[in-house]
Amino acid sequence: DGAAGGGAVVKPGFRWWCEAGLAANVATVGAEFRRWRRLTPVRFCVAGTMGSGATELGRLLAERYNLPHIVFDDLIEELRNAETPTGQMVRDKLAEIEAALGNPKSAGPFVLPASVSVKAVEEAVSTKPCEYRGFVISGFPQSVEEATELFCEDRPLDPEAAAEAAAAGAKDAKKGKKEEVPTTEKVPRAGFLLDGAAVVHCPEDAALLRLQGSGRPEEQWMPTFKRRMERWAKENPEGSPGIADFFRGKLGLEPSVATEPPASQEATADGGAPPPEQPPVDGGNAAAALSVAEVLEVAAVEVSARVEAARQINNFMPAPPGPKAAEERAPQAEAPGGEEAAARREEEELRKKREREEKLEQIKKEELVKLEKHSEPLRQYLMSFVVPTVTTGLVEVCRQQPEDPVGYLAEYLSVYAQMSRKRRSSVRRDSAATSAAPSPAAAAAAAEAAKAKEEEEAKAKQQQQEEAEAKPKAEAEEAEGEAEAKPSEGEGKGEGEGEA
Repeated sequence: DGAAGGGAVVKPGFRWWCEAGLAANVATVGAEFRRWRRLTPVRFCVAGTMGSGATELGRLLAERYNLPHIVFDDLIEELRNAETPTGQMVRDKLAEIEAALGNPKSAGPFVLPASVSVKAVEEAVSTKPCEYRGFVISGFPQSVEEATELFCEDRPLDPEAAAEAAAAGAKDAKKGKKEEVPTTEKVPRAGFLLDGAAVVHCPEDAALLRLQGSGRPEEQWMPTFKRRMERWAKENPEGSPGIADFFRGKLGLEPSVATEPPASQEATADGGAPPPEQPPVDGGNAAAALSVAEVLEVAAVEVSARVEAARQINNFMPAPPGPKAAEERAPQAEAPGGEEAAARREEEELRKKREREEKLEQIKKEELVKLEKHSEPLRQYLMSFVVPTVTTGLVEVCRQQPEDPVGYLAEYLSVYAQMSRKRRSSVRRDSAATSAAPSPAAAAAAAEAAKAKEEEEAKAKQQQQEEAEAKPKAEAEEAEGEAEAKPSEGEGKGEGEGEA
């Protein structure tokens, strides 16, 4: 009200955090929201060849942590039909691959180059959901080269390491070896730091069976299937360095390695009769008797346990399932024994839904408590200086019902501000006068002190007067005594002379 009347502005008892408004501070508000709610992104990578269970394992992790799921093969198909620079680059490379596959004498390329694949994945994870919540990448990378290009970046060597590299280069030069001295090293890339990783090994027959049941036309995947299986076997041989060793050495992660059973063993695990030539499953090897779904479920639990042992995972709530999810569940329910599986899935979904609702309710309660605590200074300021005056003005507007209610309210507030300013000035003057006037007790004490002083002065004056009156009398008595003493002395003298 002081500002409306031209007086001094009453400063609020709090500090503005985003005074320029929400639109200008969206990034700050988002970072603050995630920091206070501990909503840190969580990132997973499930490596596997074409047709492996990497997609299914990635789906389990994405559902568990409510994350965007990036399936590499689906991403490439989507970019093939996208009118974007990356889509055009993917189409050009796929055309080269198709031409090379159609020519028996061609030397390639038979798979997408690492640079193109990494570019496609980088573009997919650059969205806001992936930035704030995290992601699950499945089916990529398939080689150490792709993994290094996606998850690592170059950093200059520190002086000590650079000096060692230079000394080693000089020593090699003396031996006749001409090698370039490294000046950088590969380190984990910011924004792509993984929390968990898994590697899925899949036999060729199981991968082929899964692709045939996917509903995709064979002409879309069959030409590249064998080439990619050969590449996977070459890049990730069992018992030799591969993607798993890259995760351990470069990223410091212990991946979960899942090996799917062959297609014939999977049929046995599902209840079918084993082929005659297949030996019985060893009872001591429990992993060998697991179905593909159980193997992937075990891998998902293992990855989740390692991540949650390292830190607590908090994430945003998921969106409700759409009609596409219902369509995907329908064929599964119609499959043999699907009713029981559908009932189990429905029960699991209900349980997850209850957990999400309880978590959401807990977040609402915590947010309400924090909001009440942080808004207390602002509430006190408004209730003390703004709400009473504005409420009175609105009540007056309702009573009068003027033609221009906003102008009437503004004029009312202006007049109220002037009156309030005068009232405050009067109060200040009264308080100043009150502080200048002595209190009754002080006045009584001062009067008593003055009275005592007057009595002392009167006593001193009376004493001086008595002393002045007593002095002549004393002098007269003294003179009279001297006069009496002189005749006696003369008499004595005459007597003496007579005797003489």
